[in-house]
Amino acid sequence: TNATTQKIEDVPVGVYTVKLGYDACFYTQTVEVKEAPTAIIDAIEINGSTVTVKAIGGTAPYKYSLDDNTFPGNFQDSPTFTNVSLGNHTIYVKSNDDCGLVSRDFSVVNIANVISPNADGKNDVINLSELLNKTEARFKVYNRNGVLVFEGNSANQFIWDGKQNGHVLPTGTYWYVADWIEPTSGKSQQLKSWILLKNY
Repeated sequence: TNATTQKIEDVPVGVYTVKLGYDACFYTQTVEVKEAPTAIIDAIEINGSTVTVKAIGGTAPYKYSLDDNTFPGNFQDSPTFTNVSLGNHTIYVKSNDDCGLVSRDFSVVNIANVISPNADGKNDVINLSELLNKTEARFKVYNRNGVLVFEGNSANQFIWDGKQNGHVLPTGTYWYVADWIEPTSGKSQQLKSWILLKNY
């Protein structure tokens, strides 16, 4: 780099020649600067409200943090997080050699079992908009006779307001199935159960 000091910083990756001299004697040595391998988040497995991170590369053991990238902050040794709230999150992984911090976004999907669409701001809709971040997502609601009354998609944001084609449905028990492929792990996920619809 044409530097003439004992120490230089921020040297790009590459092969360099270092020339050491004293009086009329010189010694030349070749030096290779390599980029330290950073960790890679290979997969994020979500099982209900439990999230497990799989990291590769870099230098193990890794440190893991949920929604906080300040180190040491809330970093932990375990790759598993429990009782993760619904919605969007970011996982952070730090290699043991402190070379780089990597992150990946994910979302936790769950569903309430009661809907009372009376415009009081509480349980007015079933909101599965987190499915917009998933692959091959589907959300379907059926009445007790197995008739499809709602199908979620990107147009309706996977949000059900307790109606069928704009018409109020009767109070009763409905059944749903939601499935998708988790983009962070490539694994299929599915939720299915009942919903109690209360129309007043």
